[in-house]
Amino acid sequence: MPTARITTIEFVTPPQVKMAEIAGHLADRPGGRHVVDTIGNSAIESKGMAVNPFTDDPGSWGTDRRMAVSLAEARALGREAIGRALGHAGLRPDQIGLLATATTTTHSAPGLDTLVHETGMAPGTEFQSIGPMGCYAALPALSTVRNWVIVHDRPAVLLLVDLFSPHVQAPPYDKEQAVVLTLFGDGAAAIVLRPDRTSSPGLDILDTEMLYVPEFADDLQVHLGDSGLRIRLAPTMPDVTASAVAAPVDRLLARAGLRRTDVRWWALHPGGRRIIDRVGEELDLPSASTDVARAVMREYGNTAAPAVMAVLGRLQATRPLAPGQYGVAVAFGPGATVWAVLLRGA
Repeated sequence: MPTARITTIEFVTPPQVKMAEIAGHLADRPGGRHVVDTIGNSAIESKGMAVNPFTDDPGSWGTDRRMAVSLAEARALGREAIGRALGHAGLRPDQIGLLATATTTTHSAPGLDTLVHETGMAPGTEFQSIGPMGCYAALPALSTVRNWVIVHDRPAVLLLVDLFSPHVQAPPYDKEQAVVLTLFGDGAAAIVLRPDRTSSPGLDILDTEMLYVPEFADDLQVHLGDSGLRIRLAPTMPDVTASAVAAPVDRLLARAGLRRTDVRWWALHPGGRRIIDRVGEELDLPSASTDVARAVMREYGNTAAPAVMAVLGRLQATRPLAPGQYGVAVAFGPGATVWAVLLRGA
């Protein structure tokens, strides 16, 4: 059965900011002690921030300004990611048949779809704007683009962009908002997909599976309000995610006649230190897989949709799947929702 192949993944971020410097900057603000303590326990050392927290104060901005800044910065970061991805894939922009974009943090129409023209893609190139879905968005978006590539037999680009620095909230910070401020970083990922008949090596997308657990929908939410995005992140999320993740993963593997031990590596969404710990324990994941998720989180924080692709790209760059070897990508987010994708080296 024909499928689509991931041949290039490029992950980029705005300038990196040290978390220790953010802690010092916010320590004297109302609730700043929660931020300092949370950063100290987070295992995050740095993250990209399109809005410099030392020179700008988005906490005083209204939603209109936050969204305008977010769109401008997302377009700039998206252009960079797409340019790098096409360059490494050896493709011209006019060879791309579809640009699909997914974002939870940038709301505008037209929005990121203008990158079709800004990156030099041909007139008439299709575009699709997917989202908002939060942290798991990469995998359903990947499934959508895979289906397009199969039908149209042409290369496509998927762009994932989430920027949280324009949505930093004003103090006082309680424990939950301290976690949000600490955890989420800015980033973009551009993924090139081609028909699997291509001679380029990569990862064939074999199958997908999801699970929605509505009884925990209140535990993680992202809403647009009068001061930008408001994120609800309950401390129960690591346990909720761990309790839900095995069912879709095992269904996905069973359809292919596989067991967990047949999977060479796992690209796990770096959603936070406790989530990586709990999901890793539940699935009994090898440390070689969870170590990469921890490293990406340590360097960039949780960049939402781009995050799991940063992990996947690093795994494929350092431990590429040989033809016939299997990998699984797993992401989770609002809903509570879990997505899993089965990959095979090619």
